[in-house]
Amino acid sequence: MPLPTELPLAAPRLEDAAAVSSLVSACGGMGNDLSFANMYLLQGKYNTQIALQGGFLYRRYSGNTRLNGYAYPLGTGDAAPALARLEQHAAATGTPLQFCLLTQEQSANLQQRYPGRFRETVNRGDADYLYLRTDLAELPGTAYHKKRNHLARFTRLHPDWEFRPLAAATVPHALLVAEQWLAGSEKTPALVHEYRAICHALQYRQLLGLTGGVAYAGGCPVAMAVASVVSPAAADIHYEKCAPEWRDAYPLINREMARMLPCTYINREEDLDIPGLRKAKESYHPALLLHKFSLLPC
Repeated sequence: MPLPTELPLAAPRLEDAAAVSSLVSACGGMGNDLSFANMYLLQGKYNTQIALQGGFLYRRYSGNTRLNGYAYPLGTGDAAPALARLEQHAAATGTPLQFCLLTQEQSANLQQRYPGRFRETVNRGDADYLYLRTDLAELPGTAYHKKRNHLARFTRLHPDWEFRPLAAATVPHALLVAEQWLAGSEKTPALVHEYRAICHALQYRQLLGLTGGVAYAGGCPVAMAVASVVSPAAADIHYEKCAPEWRDAYPLINREMARMLPCTYINREEDLDIPGLRKAKESYHPALLLHKFSLLPC
C-alpha cells in the first residue's frame, strides 16, 4: 500500500502509547529509545517528534544534545518506501538527512542504500547495557559473589524488608524516595529534570504502561524503581533510586525488579561516559552492549 505523501511528525502524546508500544513489541525492540515512556517523558530534552503511518513508526530528534536526526523507521514490512518518505520530509522541510539511534545492522543498511553519502559515528557512552533477566534475578556463580554478599548483609540487618509492586498505595512511597534522592544530591538542572520526569512517570504510569516497585525496611520506603516492557525480548529500567542513607538497598531493588519483569533481557540504559556509572553497570556483567550509531552527512 503506498504511503501518504505527508509525514505528520509531532510531539508524542499519551494517547499514542498503546499504538506505539504495540508496534515496538511486534518488532521485538530492545533499545531504551524504543520505550514509549522514554519518548514521552524525555521529549522536552530531545525535542522528540513521532508519527505512525502505514505500519511504521517514524521518529525525529533535534534537541540541544548530540542526539540529532531521524531514527530508522520501525515496522514489519519493507523499509525502503519508509526511508524514501524520510528523504521527502527532509527535502520538504529543509532538514539535513541524517540518522541517529541506529543499530549496527541499520547503519550498514543505510550506508549500502546511500553509498558515500554519510560518515558513521558511535559513542561508547550511548550504548545500552543489556543483562539476562535470570542473571539479575538469581545472581548465579562466582561472578556475582560480591553482589550476593551485599544482599545477604542487607537482609540480615533488615529481616523485615519488603518489596511491593507499584500501585495506588505505593506510588506516594516511590515519590517520597525520589524526593529524598533529589534532596541528597547536587541539584543540577539534569537531576531536577530527571526528578520531574519521575513525577510524570508515576502520575501517568498506567497510561504509559509502566511497572515497578518499592522496597521497604522497617516499614519505611527506602528504594524505588520504574520500568516498562519494551517487547517480550526486553524491559527497560527507566528510574532506580534509593534514599541517600539507604544506598545499600540498590542491589535489593535491582534483584526484585528482575524477579518481577516478564522478559529475556533487562536494559539498564547507557552510562553516558560517566566513570562511576560505567563501573557500576559493568559490575553486573552485561550480556551485551547495544551500541547506537549515527550517520552524518559527509
